[in-house]
Amino acid sequence: MKKLLLLTGCLAVISSLKAQNDQPPPPPPPSPPRVEMTKYVPPAKELNDFYKRNPDVANLHWKSDKDIVVVHKDKTKFVYNMNNKVERNAFEKKYGKMIIKAQAPPPPPPPPKKID
Repeated sequence: MKKLLLLTGCLAVISSLKAQNDQPPPPPPPSPPRVEMTKYVPPAKELNDFYKRNPDVANLHWKSDKDIVVVHKDKTKFVYNMNNKVERNAFEKKYGKMIIKAQAPPPPPPPPKKID
């Protein structure tokens, strides 16, 4: 009788342990948010007018929201801070009036939420 009781108790313990280990796997993590990056393209008309007025300029681009970089065909670079009146006047005197303004980059995506 004792053996039967002991055997039943062992079977109950083993089945309860097995039931604890048979839990379903956790769900897969959510996919990362999709972020589309776009590059600022200045208006073609103003940019073409700038290159026609300044044939020695090879490239013109914004370094930041206030700094503009002018690259000449001989590979010399000039950086102008458009928020500084002195540098802006020097740029406009040398290259003419600049209508193109830098476009602020899109805000970064929010950080993913942690699931506890």
